[in-house]
Amino acid sequence: MKTKYYLLFIPIGIVYFIGMFNDVMEVDASQYAAMSREMLESGSYLQLYDRGLNYLDKPPLLFWVSAFSFKLFGISNFTYKLPSVLFSLLGIFATYQLGKRLYGEKTGFYSALILASCQAWFMMNQDIRTDTILAACTIFGIWQLFIFMDQQKFVHLTLGSIGAAGAMLTKGPIGLMVPALSIGFFLLVERDWKNLFNWKWLLVPVIVTFCISPFLYGLYQQYDLQPGKLIQGEPIQSGVKFYLWTQSFGRITGESVWKDDTTQLFFTHTFLWAFLPWCVLFVVALWRDTVELVKSRLHLVNGYTALTWGGFVFPFIAFSLSHYKLPHYIFVIFPLAAIMSANFLGCLMENGTMLWQTRWKWIQLFVLSLVYALGVLLCTWVFPMTNPISWTVVLIGIGASIYFVWKGTSTFEKLVLPSAIAIIILNFLLNSHFYPTLFHFTTSNQAAKMVKAQGGEQNFKTLNQVLYGLDVYSQRTIPNYSTVDELLKNSNDKTMWVYTNEPGYQEILASGAKVMEDKKMEHFHISTLSMIFLNPKTRSKEIEYKYLIKIDTSNL
Repeated sequence: MKTKYYLLFIPIGIVYFIGMFNDVMEVDASQYAAMSREMLESGSYLQLYDRGLNYLDKPPLLFWVSAFSFKLFGISNFTYKLPSVLFSLLGIFATYQLGKRLYGEKTGFYSALILASCQAWFMMNQDIRTDTILAACTIFGIWQLFIFMDQQKFVHLTLGSIGAAGAMLTKGPIGLMVPALSIGFFLLVERDWKNLFNWKWLLVPVIVTFCISPFLYGLYQQYDLQPGKLIQGEPIQSGVKFYLWTQSFGRITGESVWKDDTTQLFFTHTFLWAFLPWCVLFVVALWRDTVELVKSRLHLVNGYTALTWGGFVFPFIAFSLSHYKLPHYIFVIFPLAAIMSANFLGCLMENGTMLWQTRWKWIQLFVLSLVYALGVLLCTWVFPMTNPISWTVVLIGIGASIYFVWKGTSTFEKLVLPSAIAIIILNFLLNSHFYPTLFHFTTSNQAAKMVKAQGGEQNFKTLNQVLYGLDVYSQRTIPNYSTVDELLKNSNDKTMWVYTNEPGYQEILASGAKVMEDKKMEHFHISTLSMIFLNPKTRSKEIEYKYLIKIDTSNL
C-alpha cells in the first residue's frame, strides 16, 4: 500500500480534534461528564452516583478515565473527550492489525480507513458516550484472542481478556458476547476442535472476573447488602445480577424496564446512515460472505469469513430483538463491518471486472453526491455559514472528489478516495459549524457558562429543571427546587441565579421576588433533531423557552 495514502488519516484526525472542543451534548454525554466530575469530587470510584443518587445504568470505565483526565488536565470539553478519543484510535489500530492479519496489509489499511471515516465513528469522537470505549476494547480483544489461537502465547490470551474486561467495564456483558460469538463461530465453522476445546480458554473468564472484580465488589456493597433500593422506580435486589444479566439480556427477555416502540428493522435503516459512505459496499460484502457460508454448508477451510460474519450478524440479530433500541447500540460491531467491507473492496479493486468497477464508481458518485448535498444544505438552509475559509475547504473537497473519480491514477483513487474526501468534508462542516451553532439551543450549557463567568455559580439554583449541562459548566452540582418558596429560602448570598422554564419564570414574578436581570433563551433537545426544527420557517414550533434570572435576595 502506498505510504501517501496513509496521509488520509491526518484530515480525519483533524476533524476528530475539532470536535473535541465542542460542548458535551444533553442528555447522555453531559450526564457522563457530570458524573465523572462528581466522582472526582467525591472520591467514590467503586460505587456510582448521579447527583448524589444511586446509579446503576452503566459500568464505571468511562467515568474512571474521564475523572482521571479531569484530575490531570482540569475540567473541559477537551479533557472529557480525550480518553475516549484515544481509545478510538486504539480501536482503529486494532482493526487495521486484525484486517492485516486476516487478509494482508492492503485490507488492513482499507479496514482502518473505512472504520475511521464512517459516519458513526466521526459521531462517536464528537458526542462521547460509552460506545467509543466499548467498540475499541471489543475489537482489541478479538484481535488479541485471534493471535492467541494462532500462536498459543499466554500474553495474547491475557491482553484479549483484558480487552473484553474493558468492554464489560464500559457497557456490560455485550463486551464479552461479541468476541465470544466471533471467535466461537469461527472455530465451529473451521471444525477446529483442538482450538475450540483448548483448556486455556477457561482462563478468559478468570482474567475477566479478576479485572472487573473491584466493580462487582462495589455493586455488592451498594445494592446486594442493601436490597430494595429503587432505581427508576424499580426495587433492585442484586446489583451484580442487574449488571451481569438484567441490564443487557433483560432487554431481550423483557425483564428490563427499558422498552420502546421500535421495530426489529430499526437497526437495519440505522446502519445505512451510520456506516456512510460505505453502507452499500458493506451490504454487498455481507451478501457475498453469507452466500459463501451457505454454499460451504458452514464448513470453510482456511478462510476467515466466519470470524467477522459471526461477530457481526449474531449480535446484530440480538440487538434487533431488544425491546429498547438506540442507534449507537450497534456501533460496537462496526470494526468487524469495516473488515468485511475492506475484504470485498480489495477483491473488487484487484479482481473485479471493469463492469463491476464501473458500477461501483456510479454508486460512489451517487452516495458522495448525497453526502455533499447534505453538507451544503445544512450550511446554507439550516444554519447558513458565512466563513469564507470553510467554504473554500468545501469547494476544494468537491473539486478533489470529482477529479479523482475521473482522473485518478489507481483504482483506489477512483473507487475509494472520492467517498473518503466527501465524508471528511461533511464532518468538518458538522464539527466546525453545524454543532457549534446547534449548541446555542442547549441553554443549560449557555446559562452555566454565563453564571460562572460572573462568579455566581456558588448561588446558582434551578426551579423544576434538571439538566446535566448546568453541572458540567458550573463545575458543581446545581441544586433543583420544586417550589419558589423553597428556592428563595435556600439563598446563601445577596444575589441568586436561577435557571427555569416559562412556568417557573411566571411563578418567580408572581412571588414578588426582586428580579435584577433576566435572559430569555431558545431551547431545544438537540439530540433528537426533527425536520420541523431544521427548517428555519417552522423551527419556532419546536422551540421552548428557558430563563436565566438574577434575583436580589438581600432582603429575604
